[in-house]
Amino acid sequence: MTTMTTSKPGRVTLLRPLLVDFGLPLLVYYGLRAAGVSQWWSLLLSGVVPAAAVIIRFARRRTVDFFALFVLSIVALTLGISAMSGDPRTMLIRDAWGGLLGGLIAVWLLASVWIGRPALMYLYRTFVLAKVGPDGLRAWEAKWDQDRRFRSSMRLITFVWGCAGLLNVLVTLAAAYLLPIDLATGVLNVSWPIIVAPTLLFHLYYTKTRDLRA
Repeated sequence: MTTMTTSKPGRVTLLRPLLVDFGLPLLVYYGLRAAGVSQWWSLLLSGVVPAAAVIIRFARRRTVDFFALFVLSIVALTLGISAMSGDPRTMLIRDAWGGLLGGLIAVWLLASVWIGRPALMYLYRTFVLAKVGPDGLRAWEAKWDQDRRFRSSMRLITFVWGCAGLLNVLVTLAAAYLLPIDLATGVLNVSWPIIVAPTLLFHLYYTKTRDLRA
């Protein structure tokens, strides 16, 4: 009974940011379009949703979230560009190019497959440390030197995530430049969740079967 009670809120907590950051802006945009609001205003107002969510999170936690500050800066940049251009296509292209930050992370992941240790090993360290402590972390990291299968598996899973990040960048840029605005808006919001869902399922399966977890 206790396990079931604690697992459900955990799932809700994981899904809530996804719904707010990707689902709610889409609902706002298409709701406004259905009400006859112009593409420019619909894009502008839907872009304010993530900023409002960031402010609410800050008000509740009272802690500085650097990713939240990044989101606010992007929204502020959007407001400035859109006010000057008045062109909804410009706003979409700005959103797509803003996603290049994820593209840079993807490039870092791919480069680390061949240079040094895979980047996911460094990203995992905090989770491994929290799960098994300093001794467990040292034992987990020692697998890199002792287990050839562990090395090749870590490289593969890092490569998969890097490819997923680059694919998302290519899809969003193509959508922003080539698709009708109403369709491109949806693609820009759902492309990453659609790409990340099967990637995450593969990640969970692969890391378990290949003993990559601590």
